[in-house]
Amino acid sequence: MRDGARTKERIERAALRLFVEQGVAETSIRDISDAAGVSQGAMYNHFESKEELAWTLFATHFSEMGQALRSCAQNEEGLRAKFKSMIAYVFDRFDNDWVLVSYVFLARHLHLRRVTRELGNPYMAFRAVITQAIRHGEIPRQNPDLATSMVVGAIIQVIDTKILGRIEGGLSKSAGATAAACARILEA
Repeated sequence: MRDGARTKERIERAALRLFVEQGVAETSIRDISDAAGVSQGAMYNHFESKEELAWTLFATHFSEMGQALRSCAQNEEGLRAKFKSMIAYVFDRFDNDWVLVSYVFLARHLHLRRVTRELGNPYMAFRAVITQAIRHGEIPRQNPDLATSMVVGAIIQVIDTKILGRIEGGLSKSAGATAAACARILEA
């Protein structure tokens, strides 16, 4: 890895951690540069502003998660299997890099208005699965946006509960139960 790439990665990891711990608004460029062990000038070599850094981190990883979730769904048959695969992916990612997943989920309200159709979108990946399940008669006809909001909300609540320390061990072991509960929400 080139030195510039290493510096950029250190900046991004420091920013992710600080944004999760303190919030984006409460974190300064100086905080990030100090935590990354780089000068403020080095920060500006890679990012024009803290806001650009926050958006880049969100957009990159939000899109990556959305694309991965679509891939998880394509490899499975049926709503429950798709949900289990998709939720297992999210929970595995959280277990392996809780700071990154926490940032994506906690910062989404700051950035949702900038999300375009071209950007991979976890919400839209779940919506596509739900719409397909409605079309195939797996679940009753319902508003797909309301249904998706309930499912994604349940997943986010599990992540939030883990962040608060109320769930012991890794989230991965909860993927099957969470997927089954999400399917039941829509089957009623």
